[in-house]
Amino acid sequence: MMRLSKKADYGLVALKALGSLAPNDSLSARELAMRNHLPLDLTPKVLAKLAQAGLVEATMGKSGGYRLLRDLSQITVAEVVRVLDGESQFVSCHEGDGACHRFAQCDIRSPLDTLNREVMKVLDRMTIAQL
Repeated sequence: MMRLSKKADYGLVALKALGSLAPNDSLSARELAMRNHLPLDLTPKVLAKLAQAGLVEATMGKSGGYRLLRDLSQITVAEVVRVLDGESQFVSCHEGDGACHRFAQCDIRSPLDTLNREVMKVLDRMTIAQL
């Protein structure tokens, strides 16, 4: 079974939660984590990456927090996965350091690459609002 990383999963949950707020409302990372049962240590890191990507805005101060910068219908699942995980691969086939020991003789790499591209195409069409 294929799975999203924990970071991608938490990012999707966080965006969905921020999307349920009234316009211009925000939540601190701590409050967002507590309300949605996300880990307190990882949530700020995920939100920081989402902010760097321009998906959320971080406001500092007593009444600060995170808020969406785009409507959930304009953010795809694939975009979030790419922001938090880079170009997602279901298998780690690559040459050089850390390469799979079967890289040279692998007969399933090409079909798995095709599968990965097709899954990402589906995620490119699926918005956070559809979750």
